[in-house]
Amino acid sequence: MSPWSAPCVAALCGLALAAWSPRAGAQGVSSSRPLALEEVLASTASHFPLIEAARQDAEAARMELLAAQGGFDPELKARATAFPVGPYPYTRLEATLQQPTPYHGATVFGGWRRGDGKIPEYYGNLETLSAGELRAGVTVPLWRNGPVDRRRATLERARLGTSAADLSVRQAMLEASRQAAHRYWDWVAAGRRKAIAGELLEFARARDTQLSKRVRKGDLAAFELTDNRRALAQRESQVVAAERLLKQAALELALFLRDTDGNPVPLLPERLPAGFPALEAPSPASEPFDAVLARRPDVSRLEAQAAQQRVEARFAANQQAPLIDVTVAAAQDLGSGPERLRKTELEVGVVLDVPLLNRAARGRDGGARASVARLEAQLRLQRERAAVEVGDARAALDAAHARVLLARTEAAAARELALGERTRLRQGDSSLLIVNLREQTAAEAQVREVDALAEYFKAAATLRAALALPVATVTTPGR
Repeated sequence: MSPWSAPCVAALCGLALAAWSPRAGAQGVSSSRPLALEEVLASTASHFPLIEAARQDAEAARMELLAAQGGFDPELKARATAFPVGPYPYTRLEATLQQPTPYHGATVFGGWRRGDGKIPEYYGNLETLSAGELRAGVTVPLWRNGPVDRRRATLERARLGTSAADLSVRQAMLEASRQAAHRYWDWVAAGRRKAIAGELLEFARARDTQLSKRVRKGDLAAFELTDNRRALAQRESQVVAAERLLKQAALELALFLRDTDGNPVPLLPERLPAGFPALEAPSPASEPFDAVLARRPDVSRLEAQAAQQRVEARFAANQQAPLIDVTVAAAQDLGSGPERLRKTELEVGVVLDVPLLNRAARGRDGGARASVARLEAQLRLQRERAAVEVGDARAALDAAHARVLLARTEAAAARELALGERTRLRQGDSSLLIVNLREQTAAEAQVREVDALAEYFKAAATLRAALALPVATVTTPGR
């Protein structure tokens, strides 16, 4: 065997395993490029469990709508009766088709019946010609169940329920996107804090080498080296703490970044962006608040639920009215038989039902009206809360923007002071204690700048979610 055969086979096997790996196939993209917020939000919208749960609720609402539409399905009834033994042996066949309609509660019907044999005279209405009797007609409720009935109320409530469920999906997507954006910027900020801690550690390590040489030469006291190593240990501890916070942020972000199977995707270090995107000044408010309310799914969902209760209240109020149903039907016998059965028959009937106390209907009406009042109160509060959320989010964004500018000024000055102090130390005009203090102060200022930037972009995501707008407004941070 060639000496190159084994390495080649191993390499091919490795490539095959990598291609087969479920995780690699699930991600579908290179894991070496920096992770963009848009990628996180797209994954959240597609695979986040709470959004999927809201989608299933919406599907259940659509099935309820289908069931409500089934209330208007035609209904076929058939019956066969035979009296083979007795003084009057006869048979009776009957089939009826009923079709409820949404037009003032009217129901149209048609049917066929046939009576054959020795029918008693007192059942003369069962007698038909040899081919049977065709019958068709319509029943129209004039008062109760006329303007609204149970079928139409259920259908309208189901339609509104479908709209409310779809709005719940939108609300779940907005909230999940806001949380995903917050976790993303927390992760980016944790990466920057780790980088700052690492840079601070590298300063101490480089200085440790220089100080060791000077101590060996005898031109520097040993306690200076000891002090630097104390600072070195402190900064190594800070790096460990920063790494722990970075891993924690990555784990929390992984809940929103999922593969095609819906499983959280571990975040590799190389996917961490180099920093935050460019800062833009907050734009002034120019949109009418009514437009914001019309766009917010939480407000629209409550409006749909209130509309559902209004439908129920309208139905409950109608049920207190007397029942007056008018039926008009025509019948025609076919075939051979007595001449008296050949004439076309027209039937007109009225059904009157007047409940005396009507407590059941009055109770349902009062309960429905109370539900409407409750939802209207909740809707009023939700509109007011929306105004507060938008105003607070805009104020938070303005404050975060101002804080970023101040933190940048502080960090730039602190870095300049630390650089100057290191230069003075090399020239022998400063001490290690002062340099350590300057470097620590500069690192803390940079961390405050990172915190301010993270707070700014989180505030921007919160504001856009409060305005019911897409959360992502920036591209991938600096690479």
